[in-house]
Amino acid sequence: MIDAAVSAAAGGACAGSAALLYYAERLPGVSRITERLHTDRIQSVCILTAAAAMVATPAGRWWNELVNNINTWLTGLVGQWTGLLVTGLPALFVLLMFANDMVTRRVEHRTRVLAALLPVLASTIPGPIGHGVVTGLGWLAETAGRLVGGAFGMA
Repeated sequence: MIDAAVSAAAGGACAGSAALLYYAERLPGVSRITERLHTDRIQSVCILTAAAAMVATPAGRWWNELVNNINTWLTGLVGQWTGLLVTGLPALFVLLMFANDMVTRRVEHRTRVLAALLPVLASTIPGPIGHGVVTGLGWLAETAGRLVGGAFGMA
């Protein structure tokens, strides 16, 4: 679980900012400006930050416990190594797809959905790779949360 210092208020501000940027891209005069600023990547980071802030709420704890219980059940059902393959590989796949979408020139709706799922799925990646992924995502969410929260006077 990502234990980033992102408050629910900063997460809400990030979610609102992502929604405003999403709809601003569709406005005729504003779309040229948003294309130059690559606001689609900013939207994805804001969604990731909002999802990381959601993990700190009671609903997020329930979602994280559900994912961890499924991970434990699968590990016990099919064996430790196979269970890690069943749960860790999809999370790594989601992470790699998200990173690829952020690096390439094309950010789609899929990228935004992956950003929402990634904070919870990252906890199922085992070992030092999983620890590094969770630490990196925590840093990214904390930094984005501080920037957006500061822009709205919350930090």
